[in-house]
Amino acid sequence: MSYTIEQNLIPGLPKEPYVGGVGNYVGVIAHSTANNGDSVDGERNYELTTWQNAFAHFFVDDQKIEQVADTNYICYGAGHTANHLGYVQVELCQTTDPTKFNKAYAMYTWLLAKLLYNRKLSVVDGITLMSHAQVSAKWHESNHTDPIEYLASHGKTWANVVADVTAQYNLMGEEDSVLNVAVLLFTKDDYWAGADVAAKNGNCALFIRSANQSVPAEAKSAKQLIVVGGPSAGHPNEVLLSGKDKYATAAAVAKYLGQ
Repeated sequence: MSYTIEQNLIPGLPKEPYVGGVGNYVGVIAHSTANNGDSVDGERNYELTTWQNAFAHFFVDDQKIEQVADTNYICYGAGHTANHLGYVQVELCQTTDPTKFNKAYAMYTWLLAKLLYNRKLSVVDGITLMSHAQVSAKWHESNHTDPIEYLASHGKTWANVVADVTAQYNLMGEEDSVLNVAVLLFTKDDYWAGADVAAKNGNCALFIRSANQSVPAEAKSAKQLIVVGGPSAGHPNEVLLSGKDKYATAAAVAKYLGQ
């Protein structure tokens, strides 16, 4: 599962880098807005004129995820230390409707995981993934305890957030390990054609069938498999470039390459 992140940056926000440099954020902070019935659009509109006091990087409701501030720079959301160390900050819009909550919560935990995964920071409770409550307790520069109370109103705990973000993070790693496209050669003699096909697909991975014609597991799991020479591999999303002899295979490859 993935979601679209809409970008609608608030104009005029400061561009102050983190301690570690531009873009080098060290984690994420999970907030809630403390305003039942609000929305992404309503919160962004409010911050248009109040950002000098506080602003976050993202808002999430049951309809969308919206980025309102550049994650390369600090936001004013959790006190001087957390802001400047470099925490990307995400606000969850509040609702009393359980259906809307569940939709928003799924996007919220996905976004927290995505931000961590983009920097390969891992999910470490209280270090890379923090609630505003943890920030307040650690640095004593704010007294906010969100999103704990709001989560509890819908039967969720902070431990649930950590577990759900971790699950999303791990899933992203598994998805990344799956090849988008792979080329499968019947024998090493097909390399001359397979290399050109791989080059056309961004120099994707090349595999050769084993002596018993079995297909390597990584090739089987690719989202698309281009078979050069030999019989079909039975892949559900397969492009078969093969013929009754090497000349027919060469013709199929040439046609695929647009030659």
